Order: sequence, then structure tokens, then C-alpha cells
Amino acid sequence: MRTLTYLLIFLFVSLMLAVIPKAGGYVWDPRIIVPATAAMFTLLVWLVARFIGTDRTPVELVITAAFILLFAPGSTLFFSRDEDAIIELGSQCIVPFFLTQYTRISRKNFKSAYALMLLMGIFCSFTHDGITLPLCLAFLLLAWQRRDEFFRLACWPMVAGWLVGTVLQFLTRDHLPDLTPDIETLTSRTAMVLTLLWDTKVFMLAVGLTVWFTTTSWGRRELRFAFRRNRLITYSLLFALSCVPFAPLGIDNAVTGVCFFAMLWAMLLCKGLEHHFFGAARVRRS
Repeated sequence: MRTLTYLLIFLFVSLMLAVIPKAGGYVWDPRIIVPATAAMFTLLVWLVARFIGTDRTPVELVITAAFILLFAPGSTLFFSRDEDAIIELGSQCIVPFFLTQYTRISRKNFKSAYALMLLMGIFCSFTHDGITLPLCLAFLLLAWQRRDEFFRLACWPMVAGWLVGTVLQFLTRDHLPDLTPDIETLTSRTAMVLTLLWDTKVFMLAVGLTVWFTTTSWGRRELRFAFRRNRLITYSLLFALSCVPFAPLGIDNAVTGVCFFAMLWAMLLCKGLEHHFFGAARVRRS
């Protein structure tokens, strides 16, 4: 059923690309760009669902695809029908792939690939401004929590690479906002970013779901479970919000980072909703 669901997602995106009108028409031959874009989007759904853990049922896969279409930063470029769509989707695919590898290889021996893992961390960090800093801080916090065994884990070169890429991001900037602004500048910048976040909707969805979960006992239980099982996403979202007043890599990048991690957090909470309302019914039927 999951394979069929991925096929249906591919066909749905292909149909949207073929039907939705676009000023100027196709930049590339539609016989090339339509299946290529649809295949890249299906790959993105597979990577995100695999990382979040929403790949168990067709319903979860469809919800994951809908979330990406509606809320993923840069999703408007998915339907540009040119190289921008491929570049944006490729960039989006790199992040869940990197995070999946980080969690998957933590307990395995990959000493022969340490150099490749280091380069992977540098490349992913340097090419993704919006999530570079909050994810770097989340990696460092998790490394500190596991400091007694960190260098015995296979993922430490990826963390080191991400740290190097983050430093390079700062060193290659011609201009950075003042990291010690006065209160007026701090307030103005925070208000501007929060206004932009309000317009994105996904941030408000994540906040609304979180508040709703805190009002019930099962919701608080799901929140604790989501935090324990997905500390990387939780820490990254919190650090992304903490960086908002300073926006050290730019306001647009700060908004992109918060939206990306808010989307993943909202997916986790929707997964908890599905588990609460439909999980018991599946257990009874089985």
C-alpha cells in the first residue's frame, strides 16, 4: 500500500504540473520537467516521512505530502517548471536525508567514511542558511548531553562538519546584524519577524496544536513522547525561535528556519493525533 501511495503522490503532482496554468508556459520540455519534478517531490515526501516516522500508513503519507505542499519553505518554486524547481526540491531533500543519516548511524561503525561525513556536514550547513544556526546549536546541545560517549558515536564527524559550515556562513557574510542591539532595535526586529511568521500560517498551526495538546492528559503525554523521541527537532525549533530577535543570518533566513522546524513539529503532533484517534481503532480491528 505504501508503494501505491507514493505512486499516487507522483501522479497527483504530475497532473498538477500539467494542468495548472503558468504565465510563460513551460521553460523546459514538459516531458522532462514534469516527471523529474514529480519524482523529486515524491523523494522529498519519502525522506521526510522516513525521518519523522509518518511512513507507516497511506493516510500518514498523504498528510505528509499535503504538509510539504502547503507549508514547506520555498514550496511555491516546486511548480515553476524549470531548473528552480529541481534546485529547490534537491535542496529540500538534502536536509531530511542528512538528519536521517545522523540518527541512523549514531550507533554504527563508519570509520572509513568519516571524511565523507565531515564534508557532508559542511556542505549541508553552508548551503542552508535558514536552518544552519539553530540546527548547529541543537547538535551541540545533544553532543553535550551525550558528552561521555559522543566521540564513540559514528555521527560526530557530521556534527563537526555542521559546526565548520556554520562558522563559514558567518565568515563569508559581508554584513551581519549587530548581535548586541539596543532594546528598540531588538523589539523592532522581533516584531517584524513575528509578523512574517503570522503570515506563514504553519507557525501558528504549530503553536495552536501545541497549546491544544497541553489542555488534555493524552495530549500532554503525546507532547512528552514527541519531545523524548525527537529532541533534535524540538531543540532546533526552540533555538530557531531564540535566534529570531537577533536574526544573525538575516530576517528572511530566520523566518525560513522557524517555518521549517515548525512544519516538522506540526507533523509530529498530527502523528500524535492520528495515533490517539485512529490507533486504538486499528488495535481493536487487529
